[in-house]
Amino acid sequence: MEFTLNIFTLNCWGIPVVSKNRKERITAIVDYLLQSPHNIVCLQEVWSEKDYLYLKDKLKSTLPYSHYFYSGVLGSGLCVFSKWVIQDVFFHQWALNGYIHKIHHGDWFGGKGVGLCRIRYNDKLINVYCTHLHAEYHEDDIYLAHRVLQAYSTAEFVKLTSSCADVCILAGDLNAGPGDLSFRLITQIPSLLDPFDLKSEQINPMIRKPSGTSDNINNSYSDPKMVRSTPEGKRIDHILFRADTPWKASVLNFGNPLEDRVPNQPFSYSDHNAVTLEVRFSRLSGSQIHQRVYSKDDSCYDSVKEAIKVCEEATVTISKSKTLYLTVGGLLFMFLLGTVGFWPPNVLYDVTKLIITALCLYCLVMGILWNKIEMNSLKSGRTALENFSRSRYDLIAE
Repeated sequence: MEFTLNIFTLNCWGIPVVSKNRKERITAIVDYLLQSPHNIVCLQEVWSEKDYLYLKDKLKSTLPYSHYFYSGVLGSGLCVFSKWVIQDVFFHQWALNGYIHKIHHGDWFGGKGVGLCRIRYNDKLINVYCTHLHAEYHEDDIYLAHRVLQAYSTAEFVKLTSSCADVCILAGDLNAGPGDLSFRLITQIPSLLDPFDLKSEQINPMIRKPSGTSDNINNSYSDPKMVRSTPEGKRIDHILFRADTPWKASVLNFGNPLEDRVPNQPFSYSDHNAVTLEVRFSRLSGSQIHQRVYSKDDSCYDSVKEAIKVCEEATVTISKSKTLYLTVGGLLFMFLLGTVGFWPPNVLYDVTKLIITALCLYCLVMGILWNKIEMNSLKSGRTALENFSRSRYDLIAE
């Protein structure tokens, strides 16, 4: 009549060559997980297949079932470990995933998306969704529309695949804090709960709620500038959940288990803090079951309208960038034609011509091909949001 889930999530910051102390940190994460009571583990930024295979081999005694979501050029970086059988797996790759020319960001090369592992525990089905949304990188957030549509796509994916599950768990680095549009879409559309906001009867009042998971003062890799402005950091790594109608959830534990440094080392387990959630699910009697009903003041409608506005603004920006790329590309092409036979062949001329030709091709490819791909992906997400908005308006009207 009841069962308990103990979930753990961590962005491992496992970029080969780039990430500091990667091998030592992966080893330390394994040591922690071997001694922990977690029965479901979701990891992000495990970019090296060797790291995943190492984790899989070392954890097989306590978490014998696992799956890595291969995608893109580098892999999605997402993997799930479970104490119980992983019955089904599926990966939904997002249409908008950053920019191919932003090599230093690398999100496009990961082929990011949301991975689903359907776990069977006795006669119960548990849907575990592991994901990692696009980062901001700068205050001038050029990826806002990408992240918003990733959030909406993830929310719809959860909603459409969760009907047969007794419990749904979504864990990962959302790169969005409570109140952010992306976070609101992910929680409101599929009705996922943030343990941080649960009422006292649903969560142990003695629990010390988690602090920020990114740029926290306790983390050795945090940006000093960010720490000075917000020492507690930003809570962007989350474990959200939803139980089917017959089940009641009670939070037993919720927090950041790896705030200290790696034992005997001066560095942290990752540049993010981990999050853990322990929940007991109890079956309700027939008289206790209440179906969720939509109300006229449902905030989900407002969030979707706001997301549509973000998409509209992004459409204008993309149109302007297309004009810029084609203009620059056209001018460079005309320059190349105009200089044919004008300068005598020499090394400097050949190198200059090669560079200008490369820039010309880059601008034309970005303005004609890449811009069209991004625009169509944006239109796809926007029309889906508009359809959702219309359907929700009709429901409210009824």
